[in-house]
Amino acid sequence: MDVKKLDPIGVEITGLNLKTINNDQSEQIKENFLESSVVVIRNQDLNPADLKQISNLWGKALIHPVFKGIEGHPEIIEIRNYGEKYHTNAHWHSDVTFEEEPPDATLLYSLEVPEEGGDTLFSSQHLAYDELDSNLKSKLFDKKAVHSNAGVLMLSGGDPKKAKTVEHPIFREHPETGRKALYVTEAFVQSIKGLESKESQEILCNLYEHACNERYIYRHKWLKGDLVVWDNRSVQHFAEHGYGNQTRTMHRLTTSGSKPF
Repeated sequence: MDVKKLDPIGVEITGLNLKTINNDQSEQIKENFLESSVVVIRNQDLNPADLKQISNLWGKALIHPVFKGIEGHPEIIEIRNYGEKYHTNAHWHSDVTFEEEPPDATLLYSLEVPEEGGDTLFSSQHLAYDELDSNLKSKLFDKKAVHSNAGVLMLSGGDPKKAKTVEHPIFREHPETGRKALYVTEAFVQSIKGLESKESQEILCNLYEHACNERYIYRHKWLKGDLVVWDNRSVQHFAEHGYGNQTRTMHRLTTSGSKPF
C-alpha cells in the first residue's frame, strides 16, 4: 500500500485491493481521510455489494432522499451521463446538506470514463475558512444558513412545493478533528438567517466565490476502477463536463452523518 500526497488536498493510494484489506490498512485509510479530506484509491474491481461493504469504514450506507438507487442496492445511485449539456452535478456542492444530519462521507466509483473531460474538482473548505477575511468571520461566527432541496427536486422532476429546509452553521466544526470549515453551498443554500435579503445574497455570493478558489482545489482525472472518498463535512465538489457524446458512468453512495455544529 503506497500513499502519495496530492496538492492542495487529498492522497492517492495504490497497491491495495479493497476486497482483501486488513485492519491496519483500514485504519491507515481512515487516518488519511481525516487528515487529507479526499482519498483516491486506484485500480479497483468492485461490484455494488463490494462498494457497500467498503463504505462501512465510514458509516452506514444511506438511501438518497431524492434519487432512486439501483436494483438490489437502494443505497447506490448510478450516475450516467451521455454528453448532456447540463446535469444535476454541474454545480459546487456538499452532498445532501438539506438534511438535519448530512452524510459524513461520499464514495464515488468509476465504471466507465470518457477519454477526456469529466473531471471532478474537490475544494477544501478548511482552507477556505482559514483564509476567509477576519472581519467576515467575526460578522458570521454565530450565523446560520438556510439549506433547501428545492433546486434538486426541480432538476430531478420532483415537486418543488414539497421542498424542505434546514438551518446549519455557516462555519462548521469537524467532530473528529476540531477543524473549522466554511459550510455554505450554492446548490442548496437559500439565505443567511437574521440578515436582510440583499445583504444575505451579497455575502453568500462572496462566500461561494471564495469557497471554490483555485488555491483550494484538487482536480481528479478519472481512470476506470478509481474509488474516490471525500469528507462531506469539509469538502465541496463539482463534476465537469467536456466529454462530448462519450459516456461517463459512476456508482455513488453516502454514509451516515451527524448534525453540524
